[in-house]
Amino acid sequence: MSNDDTTPQKPSLWRRIAAFKTIILTLSMAGLITSNVASLVSASAHDWMHNALRSVLSIGGQAVADRALANSPKAKVDQTVKAKTADLDAKNRLQAQELEDVHVKNRKLAQQIELNGKQAKATVGVVHNRLAKGISRNLASIPSEAVPFVGIGVTLAMTTMDIYDACQTMKDFNTLLQAMGQGEENPDLCGQKVPTREEVIKTTCDKAKIPYLCPEK
Repeated sequence: MSNDDTTPQKPSLWRRIAAFKTIILTLSMAGLITSNVASLVSASAHDWMHNALRSVLSIGGQAVADRALANSPKAKVDQTVKAKTADLDAKNRLQAQELEDVHVKNRKLAQQIELNGKQAKATVGVVHNRLAKGISRNLASIPSEAVPFVGIGVTLAMTTMDIYDACQTMKDFNTLLQAMGQGEENPDLCGQKVPTREEVIKTTCDKAKIPYLCPEK
């Protein structure tokens, strides 16, 4: 037997290079698969790889890195987030301005309502005094109107109606004041009492003696 048949043949250089390339390719594919899976399931891993790639590309300049990564998913997400954030900020500013306008209008409306309420209260006070004076005049004029006692019943009835109408007017005004949050005026004129026919005759006779109408004491 010759030495060539028993000595094992060593692999050639090209075979070694091919095997090395195969190993490198296999490792690269495994690394790519692993990185893709990691970027899909982990946001921090995706951001780390994105930043690492940006650092490598930045060697050629920041502009080069920006152009290369302009269409990356992370860049698109960042652009979308910035656009949405800017839109929300604009809407928030608009709503804040509209809310401030509403507050200003409400304050002006409240001031106007307060002013109207005070004016209404002052008006009711004037009307109350006027009605009270009118009733007082009616009550004071009854004795004079009763001479010579003709139509005393009619005069008393009319005065009673005047008092009733004045009382109802004040109740209406008080309803208005309560609706405006201004309290109410005291309708004391509703308690005015109309004298009876006998009381009118007695008061009249005490002031002016009428021989044929007033009985002698």
